[in-house]
Amino acid sequence: MLLKDLIAKNKITENLFKELNQKTLLHDVKGVSSNSKEIKKDFIFVVIKGEKFDGADFITEAENNGAFLIIAEKSYNKNILAIKRETARHVYTILLSSFYNKQPKQIIGVTGTNGKTSTVEFCRQLWAQAGWKAASMGTLGTRTETSVNTGIYKNSKENLTTFEPSDLYKNLKFLADEKISHLALEASSHGIDQNRLDGVKFSGAVFTNLSHDHLDYHKNTENYFSTKKRLFTKILKGNSAIAINIDDDFGKKLFEELKDTNHLLITFGQCSDADISIKSFKQNKRSIDLVLEFEKKNFQTTIGMIGKFQVYNVIASASICIALGMDSNLIFKSLGYLKPARGRMEVLSETKNKGLVIIDYAHSPDALTSALKSIQEITDRGRIITLFGCGGDRDKDKRQIMGELADKYSDLVIVTDDNPRNESPSIIRKEILIGCPSATEIPNRDKAIKYAISNLQKNDLLLIAGKGHETFQAIGIETLPFDDYTVAKEAIKNIEKSEVVNWTLYGQKKI
Repeated sequence: MLLKDLIAKNKITENLFKELNQKTLLHDVKGVSSNSKEIKKDFIFVVIKGEKFDGADFITEAENNGAFLIIAEKSYNKNILAIKRETARHVYTILLSSFYNKQPKQIIGVTGTNGKTSTVEFCRQLWAQAGWKAASMGTLGTRTETSVNTGIYKNSKENLTTFEPSDLYKNLKFLADEKISHLALEASSHGIDQNRLDGVKFSGAVFTNLSHDHLDYHKNTENYFSTKKRLFTKILKGNSAIAINIDDDFGKKLFEELKDTNHLLITFGQCSDADISIKSFKQNKRSIDLVLEFEKKNFQTTIGMIGKFQVYNVIASASICIALGMDSNLIFKSLGYLKPARGRMEVLSETKNKGLVIIDYAHSPDALTSALKSIQEITDRGRIITLFGCGGDRDKDKRQIMGELADKYSDLVIVTDDNPRNESPSIIRKEILIGCPSATEIPNRDKAIKYAISNLQKNDLLLIAGKGHETFQAIGIETLPFDDYTVAKEAIKNIEKSEVVNWTLYGQKKI
């Protein structure tokens, strides 16, 4: 693609690049990157300053690798195009969007502190049940399918909730080429703030909730909310479909700011003013009986999940699908067929004594509270055992708080390691234990899980929180293979095998 054709696809780049000479404008662009190591002949290199690296330090490498044009926010040398009035991140996103130039016809973004992964997964399943080729994109990677529960995953190499622009727009083109018509993607606050989503052609968006998280990045809750709000006020075009949880205080605030716009808004929640209102729900051991009201009609269904917050995620997906024009009767009938996302209140299996092991990604105070409160609502249960840790190099303020919450809502707490990264694991655990001093401390997560499962009594419920779908443990600069699900499943199997062996030996002695 010639540079002049590339920049003509967006008015911002058209204005920024209009003074380039004719020879440069007629150059055939082979790629765009902010990583100097990915630069090849006839590529554009965009200089971006990140948290760890400054692209300016790699300009020479990019030139040596074949970059014909280098873009930066200031002129480091005569060969650099210094942009004005725009950030390098914004221009980079626009260029990538224009370069790959193909996206699914209907894309919705889901933002909020909790529930993003489940909501995009439920949207994908609802669309697939309706017969469309659908996909979800986010923490679990990119999932596409033509029927429920048969999919492929293409994971971002960065393991980010919202992909880096180079991965994001490449994936959007891949999906469009695969004839995917509907896509639900997770819109993280980092992704919104860093302009990664500015080139996505959204049809709508969902606001799930907002609570304590990422304050190491945003500094305070107001900044955090303002960043989330940007998806709705700056990135979405007019006449978009929007679904908002108005049980959440920040959801109410967002609704008040958007209600007089030309967007199509649908609200959801237990609030009687909600367009889709949760009239009642009953938590069974492995399912939820649910009654909803929409347009003065009641709809009854049973969803095969655990957790009140899963009800909100299910209704969030239903709300945005209705706002986009899907038949409400079809959607409400389809809710009972939804399956939970990997590592989101995922039930492994019952042990022989009816103990239940649940894996959840809860790694914030609000998410942990929601998970534990949901477990408390299960009838005919024994003790609640919570196993968790906190990540290193992340928001330290939440550690003691999560310890206090685990102590409050559990009968037994086990504190272990969870991606300590470059911090001392013992210090992280110590900060958690301030909130739950009577907890059992087992540093090794593998041993902690095995200990917890071996101590399950009749009808006990074990919540293994924090890692969910993750298949690694980040320790120092190493990323080691580790999967809560696999370890727990193996522990249950070994315990049951041991019981069989012991029974056999006992029987032989008795004979």
